[in-house]
Amino acid sequence: MSSREQWMQEALSRLLDVDPSKIAPTQSFAEIGVDSLIGLRFARQLQDEFGLELELEWLYDNPSVRELSAFIDERFGAADVTSAKSA
Repeated sequence: MSSREQWMQEALSRLLDVDPSKIAPTQSFAEIGVDSLIGLRFARQLQDEFGLELELEWLYDNPSVRELSAFIDERFGAADVTSAKSA
C-alpha cells in the first residue's frame, strides 16, 4: 500500500468512525459507506492535505482508495505524504 493510500484509508476511517483495517484499498467507497456528504468531506481533506484542486466527480470515476490514489498520482505526481501536514 502506498503512503497516499494509507493516508486515505486513515482519513476515511476517521470520517466513517471505523477501524482502518476495515477499509480495503480495493473496496468501493459505496461499499464502505461513503455517501455524498462524506465524499465531500473526504475530497476537502484531500485538497487540504495535498494542495490539489480536486473535483468531487473524481471520487465517482475512481471509486476506491487504490483507484483514486493511482489517478491522483498519475495526474499530479506521486506525493510524499510523510512531509504533508497531518489530517
